[in-house]
Amino acid sequence: MKGTKVGVIVQARMGSTRLPNKVLKKLYKNDRVLDVLIKRLKLSKKLNEIIIATTTDIKDKVIIEVANNHNVSSFVGDEENVLLRYYEASKKFNLDIIIRVTSDCPFIDPKVLDDMIEFYKNQNYDYIRNVDETTNFSRGFEIEIFNIEVLKEIFSRAETKPEKEHVTFYIYTHPEKFTLYSYNIENLKKFENLRLTIDEEDDLLICRVVYKKLIEKGKNYDFSIYDIIELIEKNPSLMDINKHVQHKKV
Repeated sequence: MKGTKVGVIVQARMGSTRLPNKVLKKLYKNDRVLDVLIKRLKLSKKLNEIIIATTTDIKDKVIIEVANNHNVSSFVGDEENVLLRYYEASKKFNLDIIIRVTSDCPFIDPKVLDDMIEFYKNQNYDYIRNVDETTNFSRGFEIEIFNIEVLKEIFSRAETKPEKEHVTFYIYTHPEKFTLYSYNIENLKKFENLRLTIDEEDDLLICRVVYKKLIEKGKNYDFSIYDIIELIEKNPSLMDINKHVQHKKV
């Protein structure tokens, strides 16, 4: 079994070229994007640490306040070199296993997260992820898991801007150097046009509609990925809201 201390690092900042301040946009009533994500991560039974990793930019002080309000840890690091931010945060909190989650994906499923952590601990892969062309997860449910030794290696090897900005870019562009695994779960329908990650205003709109409908069904913030997929199956036109949004290319 690899390591003992498991932590999720959530990269979060107020700056965004397409939708500034998106992580503090409201989804429904007073629940903001980052609030919902943190509440859902706190449902995990396998995490030892939740770290909101933001930047030294003065605008990002509010993100530290959000972390404090939820009684989770925060870290301040380099704005552009996100790999450095992850590396320094992992060292500060003595993490053995690192989960990478981004703050624009509020609907990360804590049960899926726990199952992936358990899988990672009991298998011999360097890196696992659940969203790529071979898995049955739609965009917006991204979870990546790797260990501190892998992080040290990619930190020492990363040279280009994409490798430093996108954290795990070096891993999946050098598959010969690492053992990789694409994680699936049973009975999960994948919608190719479903986007529940927030890059533009229309992404925010579909997330607001989905969250509101689930809350009104009495799900609170503890709904599962299956609840979301069931909602989409019954309301497929929701995917039209942001189907024109292009995923940002690396």
